[in-house]
Amino acid sequence: MLSTLPQNAPAPYFVVSPHLDDAVFSCAMLLASCPGSIVCTVFCGEPAPPQRTPWDSQAGHRDSSEALRARVAEDERALAIVGAHAIRLPFLDSQYGHSSSVADIADALTHAWRRSGAPPLVAPLGLYHSDHVLVADACRALARRARLPTLVLYEDALYRANRAIARQRYASLSEEGCRVLPLADTVATALRRPGSANAKWRAVRAYRSQLRAFADPHPHDLVEPERYKMLLIDQA
Repeated sequence: MLSTLPQNAPAPYFVVSPHLDDAVFSCAMLLASCPGSIVCTVFCGEPAPPQRTPWDSQAGHRDSSEALRARVAEDERALAIVGAHAIRLPFLDSQYGHSSSVADIADALTHAWRRSGAPPLVAPLGLYHSDHVLVADACRALARRARLPTLVLYEDALYRANRAIARQRYASLSEEGCRVLPLADTVATALRRPGSANAKWRAVRAYRSQLRAFADPHPHDLVEPERYKMLLIDQA
């Protein structure tokens, strides 16, 4: 499922988002500072027949079909605020009882990324949630097959608040042979652009159903600084 891809200048960044909200929750300041970036969300598939899950119910939705329609509409509003374009892939969220493979997600991401002009890749670190870990692994698989020397990693809000989980994830990357490097100057400069923090909070508030599910309209972690690293990819 594709939408509103840029037609002329190449996108500044290709940001991979596990779910409809993760890129904005974790990277909205970067997106607002680099308009025209692409957000590629992986888990946007609609189960058939519709399902009713605890999370969707907490968010105020009757079933998965209503939830997906509402969440896509929220995502459209949020991405418009930060000036980003959307690509949405049809994989099913794990809450619907389906597990996708790293290879299948990597294939779909590679196709979408190349079709978008192969802009710089921004991937989740992959914290706690099985969907986040799966997408993070698929992004590294993409980077290896494309022979990318590095990619930008973002720490997944809200899971990054547990620093022990983040430390464990960085350690596992080191065990794979990858090196975590300081943030690139180009990204650091973008995060200092005026107005990006205000745009982030406006975009975050677009995800009303998800904030309802958290039972917290102002999650503290979302006002904390965005956290990025560069990952040097082991090509072995």
